[in-house]
Amino acid sequence: MLNGCFNIAASIQGISMTSILLSLCAYVAAASLLTITPGLDTALVIRTATTGGTRQAALAGLGIATGCFVWAVLVAFGLGALLAASQLAYTVLRWIGAAYLLWVGYKLLCHPRREFLTQAQSAQSQRAAFATGALTNLLNPKVGVFYVSFLPQFVPMYRLAPTS
Repeated sequence: MLNGCFNIAASIQGISMTSILLSLCAYVAAASLLTITPGLDTALVIRTATTGGTRQAALAGLGIATGCFVWAVLVAFGLGALLAASQLAYTVLRWIGAAYLLWVGYKLLCHPRREFLTQAQSAQSQRAAFATGALTNLLNPKVGVFYVSFLPQFVPMYRLAPTS
């Protein structure tokens, strides 16, 4: 088993640990800057923290992170490339995301807050905070396109040596 791994590693030419380490450092720096830049996810967590408390905000953040992880896995399996290449797939996901945002807006308009005091949090509201965070990312096609365009820049180029 290990011998096979060493053969695969030995067949990769033109890539060194230095280039992998450099790419990893560049990716972490760029991803960190993009993470702290305020956007939709930041606004969602702040809104959830002010209306539902810190526990719900943490669950919304966990939902956001889960959505990002799911997008990363989907992109790794090629769905992101499909979104980048197919205008129809991108448009369908965009309309589903728009419908979700309209549904959230409708719920907020039909059931406005009556007071500013937070009440005891139920398990259902905690699940809703997680689901809102996850769905906000999963139904946003820009996240998938971002993964397709951003991540490959940090993968070091290599070529496989001919095997004999």
